Amino acid sequence: MRYTIGDIHGNYKALKQVLKKSKFDYEKDELVIIGDVVDGYSCSFEVVEELLKIKNKVFVIGNHEVFFMSYIANGWAENIWLQQGGEATRKSYQSHGHHYKKMPQSHKDFFNNGVYWYEVDGMLFVHGGFDYPKHPKDCDIYDLTWDRELIERMKNGLKVKEWKKIFIGHTSTENVDSKPLIINHYGDKFAKLINIDCGAGWSGRLCLYNIDTDKYFLSDFAKKLKPNEEGR
Repeated sequence: MRYTIGDIHGNYKALKQVLKKSKFDYEKDELVIIGDVVDGYSCSFEVVEELLKIKNKVFVIGNHEVFFMSYIANGWAENIWLQQGGEATRKSYQSHGHHYKKMPQSHKDFFNNGVYWYEVDGMLFVHGGFDYPKHPKDCDIYDLTWDRELIERMKNGLKVKEWKKIFIGHTSTENVDSKPLIINHYGDKFAKLINIDCGAGWSGRLCLYNIDTDKYFLSDFAKKLKPNEEGR
């Protein structure tokens, strides 16, 4: 089975729940992670530890990883990051005896070996979006990790012919019942856009999506799983 997941935001309980619901096989199944695994709830360290157990995975970098990778590299911890969930991530790692000068090598490798977009079998995976008709390889990191215009353009009828499915995160679907948002105006003629950020870093849910069958698994709402915590 092949799945994608994104915007976990330190919500370890939600991650464990969707992996269990789907009967995910850590040795055989494949997982494309489309960014923002850290920053939000209190268990970013545990989230990365769990993802490291998965044998077949691709990690696509999100905007929160850009922040965190700067922290790992040189201790950068400005307010913009700390206020957007970075403080929870920093505390999560500190609770396990780690800080930017003393990070587990496996974690550093996980982030440093990430990519900013990924293609397979006519499907594209990117955290934020890209400036179509440019190919993601010709877009800058800011667009790939922060863009929200692609989703609006496709809502308004943009036709994308190069892929059959485009998976994104970054823009929470909490306002539509915390379910995946699927934009498909043209059937099989043009790409459909699938947004799987269902708000697990706020008060919504985490989504694990089968990229071949379009079946998905949702966690409980974050506020049920984490009643005594605030998200990012």
